[in-house]
Amino acid sequence: MNQTRSWPIAGSLVAAVCVLACSVNAVAQGLPTTDLWLADIVDGVPGQPTKISQGEGYNNQPHFSEDGSVIYYTREIPGDDQTVQTDIAAYDIATAVTRMVNHTPESEYSPTPMPGRNALSVIQMDLDQKQYLYAIDIANGDMEVLFPDVEPVGYHAWINDREAAMFILGDSFTLQTAILGAPGATVVADNIGRSIRRHPRTGEVLFVDKNLEPWRIAAFDPDSGNTRSVMPLFPANEDFTIDANGMYWTGNGSSLYRRSPDGQRWELMADYGNAGVGRITRLAIDPQGSRIALVGDHP
Repeated sequence: MNQTRSWPIAGSLVAAVCVLACSVNAVAQGLPTTDLWLADIVDGVPGQPTKISQGEGYNNQPHFSEDGSVIYYTREIPGDDQTVQTDIAAYDIATAVTRMVNHTPESEYSPTPMPGRNALSVIQMDLDQKQYLYAIDIANGDMEVLFPDVEPVGYHAWINDREAAMFILGDSFTLQTAILGAPGATVVADNIGRSIRRHPRTGEVLFVDKNLEPWRIAAFDPDSGNTRSVMPLFPANEDFTIDANGMYWTGNGSSLYRRSPDGQRWELMADYGNAGVGRITRLAIDPQGSRIALVGDHP
């Protein structure tokens, strides 16, 4: 029998008041219309953004390749029967050309480069409405399930080449970790937000703790099992990213903000309202710290 292990969690379990918009029915009804933007970062300052997604629809969940040359993202594919599903797209920054990594009847989300492999890990929503973490071979599109006894997965990040941190749906959305080839998963925290990142310097798992107001970025140490509070986000915000220097980035409306780990406040870096960027949600920064990709609501 698979065992589910738990670290002690401070605070009471908070019941989720909604279901993650990651179900076949939700996809059939239509995903939010979002645009994907790209901006250069020079001397720590982001420049004017360029929209890199094509047409309307759901263009979301960007993640850079390890060399920073490609942005992988989730792209809505309209169907002939008025339904939609999503596949994974790859935008080549040098050529400004977008290609599709896969074409499946199912929907895939959250493309993330896998450490040590020429592959992406994605959440696949299969035709039975189950959500597992899969690997997609970038060269040929072949897919394999990674954690066959861990579901339903909503979002994820890699701790190392064997261990992943995952957002698991349930009565309360939980952060859980699992190791390839090992049964079960370890519950780390409850009532979390959708953003999960690996700290590039400490190796901690960064996530959004919704047990306090305002919601806060928290850090879990996989070695010790300890969790610490990092900093608050803007009200009702659950999206952030971190760059190679350990600086945190988030959006508030159409504005982009940055904060150091020991800073007292978020610093305004850019206001992209006049550029046509809607409310900023997901963000990603390349490993070199030279570009930022961000998702904005379609005006």
